[in-house]
Amino acid sequence: MDIKIRQGAASDVAQTAPLILSAAESLLTCIFDESRDKTADGYLSHAWQLGGGQYGYKNHWVAVQGERVLGVVTSWHSRLGVQFDRATLDSITSYFTLDEAIMVLMRNQTVAVGLTPPTNTELMVGHLAVSEDNQRNGIGSLLIDTMQRRAEKLKKRKLVLDVEIANIAAIRFYQRLNFTEESINKGFIRFARPV
Repeated sequence: MDIKIRQGAASDVAQTAPLILSAAESLLTCIFDESRDKTADGYLSHAWQLGGGQYGYKNHWVAVQGERVLGVVTSWHSRLGVQFDRATLDSITSYFTLDEAIMVLMRNQTVAVGLTPPTNTELMVGHLAVSEDNQRNGIGSLLIDTMQRRAEKLKKRKLVLDVEIANIAAIRFYQRLNFTEESINKGFIRFARPV
């Protein structure tokens, strides 16, 4: 299997939006499903194509075989700053009406209370997902290795990530990759691994 890891591209949207949604479907649906017309999948597709912010292609890496996207991952760090937050907010307000956007932000804040942003020495991994028919082929490990190299380049000391307590498959996956439990907070386990 000839798999390459590359930066995401706007043209990956049809394959990446469903993958990102699958990484935390109940959580993302809770935050972004506003109505029949405004869905989490629709928002993720919109945000991906804009490029910036938490859900944009510029902040994601994809595992590809030819033109087929097999997996996706992103990372956050303390130096992303105001531009990153602004791009995320712009993606929300350009997809949802003002009233809908306010509701989305309120639901997001409710979830964010249980999550801790990365410190200056951490690279936070997120949105890791591999297509169902390609799981258990080492693609998730390749994506984590890519984040490990990114952490080294950014001079971070550890990778961190949050997993919903109910996501047993993800918990076991990260444990196999030598991530250890650092804390539990409001339905999430914080895992960490030295860089």
